[in-house]
Amino acid sequence: MFPENLLPPLPGPISRDLADLGRILDKAKPLKARHRADLPGNIRLLSGLLTEDRDDLGRDYMGDPRTLSAYLRYFLPWNLYRLGRLFTGLDLDLPEGATVADFGAGPLTLALALWTARPALRTRRLNLVCVDRSPKPMREGLDLFRAVAGQDAPWKITLVKGALGMALREKADLLVLANTVNELSWTRRQDLEEDSARLAQTLLRGLSPTGRVFLVEPGTRGAGRVLSALRAACLELGLHPLAPCPHLRRCPMPGREPGPWCHFNFDTAGAPEWLARLTAQADLTKRNLSLNFLFLARGAEPPQGYVRGVSEAFDLPENLRGQYACSALGLTLLRHPAGARGLAPGKALRLDFPEQPARDRKSGAVILDLPAEQKRP
Repeated sequence: MFPENLLPPLPGPISRDLADLGRILDKAKPLKARHRADLPGNIRLLSGLLTEDRDDLGRDYMGDPRTLSAYLRYFLPWNLYRLGRLFTGLDLDLPEGATVADFGAGPLTLALALWTARPALRTRRLNLVCVDRSPKPMREGLDLFRAVAGQDAPWKITLVKGALGMALREKADLLVLANTVNELSWTRRQDLEEDSARLAQTLLRGLSPTGRVFLVEPGTRGAGRVLSALRAACLELGLHPLAPCPHLRRCPMPGREPGPWCHFNFDTAGAPEWLARLTAQADLTKRNLSLNFLFLARGAEPPQGYVRGVSEAFDLPENLRGQYACSALGLTLLRHPAGARGLAPGKALRLDFPEQPARDRKSGAVILDLPAEQKRP
């Protein structure tokens, strides 16, 4: 099913579960007073390493107790919120007995996010195979999962020390790379196409005949460039996007300067208060979050005529506002009157496409006007 709203607000029960996570962390992974006092500084340090100083980030940085604690207390909960919003909007149903392969599993972020955001799956027997080159974060994540889900949860979780590309015993009904593609050793820009083709083949080999692939990354231009190239390689193999793309044509936002790239910003409404307080203690801000993702399946066909909003709205001449969007027409500029409501990033809308649409002189984007019912304040 084509998702029209990728990032809806979190339902109340899921918000409450995330609010309880702070208490569960304190009980399952208690911190000594000295380590708790050092936590904001360690969070700030790891944040810098993950964003601005990635060259100084060790391959197994979550094996360090300081960075692992910072990750579990800060980055993991924010990732659960981010994935919770997305999983609420995506069709991520899994049948009884399904196998989920999570490469680069870290502290089992994906397992925790599925449990939290998809309550209907909690009673099903699922087989989760979590693969990472560093076992310690996975063990820490498994302890936390058991504290969250209970010892009698029907999910079978197998921890495997290994790397992306290793052959697993079973083909995956859902194959996941979460915050993993950006940590791979991508080579020079001109080799991105070859690297993407190799990774696409790896993904396809690990899938069951009806399996799906879920890739999610931070909403950076670099991640957008890589996922755009990977999307093209997957299309060549018959792996088509279920979301976010409303078409199977070339990506109109491939991440090249200075054009826009495909990513989605959204607010932090419903995030836990304890997490907001810890964020402030670390002198960091989280007014908005962003992500970049692909959800793929063999032979998927998106419905025709949809436009998906991507960017935030910006000012245009003549008292208008605009935002970049994606459609089968290519890069699309949606227009609406200033002061009216645009299309929230991640939302899709079916529109009538004119045979000869006007084009924006600056970006070359096709210009479409939002219908009147979308323009209510």
